[in-house]
Amino acid sequence: MPKNRIILVLGVLIALLPVLGFPRSWESFFQILSGLAIVLLSVWSTIDKKLMLKAKAQMRQARKTVTPPLTDNNLEEPTL
Repeated sequence: MPKNRIILVLGVLIALLPVLGFPRSWESFFQILSGLAIVLLSVWSTIDKKLMLKAKAQMRQARKTVTPPLTDNNLEEPTL
């Protein structure tokens, strides 16, 4: 399940908690747990995005530094 969908489901759960009829202590527990889960998912998403951007930059850099393969044309000495 994508992170965005999990955050959406947790938000809906928080919105529906007062209507579901849980005791106050359980309701508070679920709200705190959902809030912490949302925070952790957003931090994880930020870290994941930065790592993906870094990996893309490294791949681009590696493509730029690749030398062309040696062929018979490259091995010949230039004629004057």
